[in-house]
Order: sequence, then C-alpha cells, then structure tokens
Amino acid sequence: MALPFLEQFGLTTKEAKIYELLLKIGESPAVHIIKETGYKRATVYKSLYSLEEKALVSQSKKGSKTHFKPASPTQLTTLAEAHMSSLERARMDLQSLLPELTSNYILSVERPVVSTFEGVDGLKKIYEDTLSECKTLYSALTTAEVEPKLFSWITRSYVKRRIQAHIEAKVIVASGGWAQKYAQRSEKELREVLLVPKKDFPFQHEFIIYGDKVAFIDFKKGGSLIGIVIHHPATAQTVHAMWHLAWKGAQSLQKKAQT
Repeated sequence: MALPFLEQFGLTTKEAKIYELLLKIGESPAVHIIKETGYKRATVYKSLYSLEEKALVSQSKKGSKTHFKPASPTQLTTLAEAHMSSLERARMDLQSLLPELTSNYILSVERPVVSTFEGVDGLKKIYEDTLSECKTLYSALTTAEVEPKLFSWITRSYVKRRIQAHIEAKVIVASGGWAQKYAQRSEKELREVLLVPKKDFPFQHEFIIYGDKVAFIDFKKGGSLIGIVIHHPATAQTVHAMWHLAWKGAQSLQKKAQT
C-alpha cells in the first residue's frame, strides 16, 4: 500500500519494502529481513545501509548479530522536505541552463522552438521573458484597446523593471489611442518612438524582437489574448531586418511630416 508513496521520496522499491516491513515487525536481525523479503543478502544489506544514510533505520549489535530498527515515520517528513529542496534546486539549475540547451537544440536540428501563451498571465510571461534577455527590444504596436489588466501591469510594473534593468526599446507605434502620450514619455522610459499613421499601418498585434526570439502578442481588449514566441536565430535576424526596413521608412515619413 505504502510502496508508491515512499518511492516518491527517493527510496528504491526494495528500500521502501524493507522499511515498511520493519515498521510492521519492529527491530529485527538482518537474517530475518532476508527471509521475509526473499531478497539476496547483499541486496538487503545495501538497502539497509542506504536507509540508514537517510536516517530511516538505525543498527545495533546484539551478541553476534546486527539488528536494524526503523525510525519513526515522522522522519519521512524531513526526508520529503529534503527531497523537495533537491528538486527545487534541480528546477532552478534547469531554468538557468535552459536558454543554452535550447540554443544548442536549435543549432543542432535547425528548427525553431515555438511556444504559445494564453490569457493575461500567459502574456505577462512573454514580457517577463523579454527582460531575461537583457537586450534592446525592437517592436511595433498599437496603443489602442489594450486589455485593461495587462495595460495596468505593463505601465506600473513591467516598464519600471525594464528601466531598472537598463533595457532600451525602439518602437514603431500606430497613431491613435494614447500613442502621443506614449511618445512623450519615451525619454523617461528608455524608449525611442516613431509614430506612423494608423490608417496606413493598422497594427492589430504587437511584435517584439529580443535576442534570438520574436514574440507576436494579441493584447487587444476582447480579443483572443494569445501570444506566440519563436526562438530561432535566423528567424529573429530576418524579422529584425524587416523591422529595420520599416524603421527607416517610418523615419522618412516623420521627416516628410516635419517639412
């Protein structure tokens, strides 16, 4: 009954069975444990010593025989906590190595890694990811009809953290909405903005190029609230080249408007 439960804490099947047996029969010599489990002598001793290292079993000499006594099941709580801490450390190590592993994967198989995110919380994860790269952001967007909860989080949290991380942004913005105010706050918010007429460039989504990734974000109020991130160096380079061409075009439009 308890075997699968005990194995979740890092015990082998044999260790779990031996510990469960000791809980039922109490302190016993190794020979009795061998008889009850049917395991080989070497297997039983190996398992018992491992259980001793986990503080689940203690041993004592009684005459010529070594007896093994089970620790209280409350010790499993300590074992579980240690196991969870170990898993958390492994998870954190994986998170730190994941960008390198993903890059190696992309270079080896030459296929992009595509991730999809949904809802306000999902879109937040994309913006969080743009901060992890610590590189200039290249974007195009509309400021009209942004989902209110996401808009509040971006303006009150995300932008401040981007500034604190000294991550600059270069953005092509369609007119309308709060585009003018967005442009006016650019210097304070480490942003360079070029405005283009919405009637000629009716952006529906935002796209952001950051490092080797490109994100397409549908943040429109009442929309699907879906974001797609493509992690692929060649794709990011291609989209960035297209963005740069658009940036030059936006600069030309701005110069014409000023003359």
